[in-house]
Amino acid sequence: MLLDAFGFAPGDMVAAVGGGGKTSLLFRLALEARERGIPAAVTTTVKFTQPAGLPMPPMVTAEPGELAARAAAALAEHGAVTLISGRGERGRMLGFAPDAVDLLAGPGRLVLVEADGSAHRPFKAPAAHEPVIPARATAVVVCVGAAVLGQPLDARWVHRPELAGPLADLHPGAPVDAEAAARVLLHPAGGRKGVPAGARLCALVNTPGAPSAAAFALAERLQAGGYVRVVVATAHAGIVHEVRQGGVVSAPSADYR
Repeated sequence: MLLDAFGFAPGDMVAAVGGGGKTSLLFRLALEARERGIPAAVTTTVKFTQPAGLPMPPMVTAEPGELAARAAAALAEHGAVTLISGRGERGRMLGFAPDAVDLLAGPGRLVLVEADGSAHRPFKAPAAHEPVIPARATAVVVCVGAAVLGQPLDARWVHRPELAGPLADLHPGAPVDAEAAARVLLHPAGGRKGVPAGARLCALVNTPGAPSAAAFALAERLQAGGYVRVVVATAHAGIVHEVRQGGVVSAPSADYR
């Protein structure tokens, strides 16, 4: 299970940033938490869309000033909820300012926050206003879709390629290999940007099927670069392929599926 793979527990506020897999990760974590009797709230500081084919916890719409109270009542009733402030263009779900989300933190619940956008691209570098991570986040998961590996550095595969290129030390159109992707995700202006002091820095290498050698190589490079936990997984299906933490590599087991 993804919950075990990342080691998240009640009291954690998890912010997902970066590229492919953020929304699937958060909704899957909420479903796994509810199965274990852990109250879980999913929300956003940006906006998100429900992943196709993945169940969504009951949706609760709230004004920022009533968010904490509405969340407590809804969690008591449903166990897991999706908290939004309204609907935007194309039906996208709108969220809350980081300081409002900070009020959701609590010792007995898991709070899951989409804190970045990537325009449906698997890989990105953040702009000046990104990411939007709540100050009380205890863990940040930097996501990257393994589909980008081997693909050209351009707008088809990379959100903000003009920002990613200098961080990756790549020219436009050059292939994004594991080393180049790692350079972006390890950079203070890339994957490490905006991570609150004391928050655990994690990564998801999201793969649609069986992982490639490049996906495992990227996970290894991120672990060596200081990420405390790196998970290679198919987030939408909740399938974990590999977990790297503190110098230890774990093969997938029944506990992770």
